Amino acid sequence: EEEAFLVSLYKFMKERHTPIERIPHLGFKQINLWKIYKAVEKLGAYELVSGGRGSRGVPWTPGCPPGAGVSPGHQD
Repeated sequence: EEEAFLVSLYKFMKERHTPIERIPHLGFKQINLWKIYKAVEKLGAYELVSGGRGSRGVPWTPGCPPGAGVSPGHQD
């Protein structure tokens, strides 16, 4: 399931001309996109989680420092 998600994500990003060209990192730590996706899904998907708050609606997860969300200027 995780591999299928990542394949789908990379394909989606490439199709919108914003390919993921390297594994995302926060500082020196690799970001686990699957864990973030599952956390958002568990909380009710993006629209319900963000509520205009962006990534701050997603609670801290192991491997991602608290307060390390995307700043408002970097959201779609």
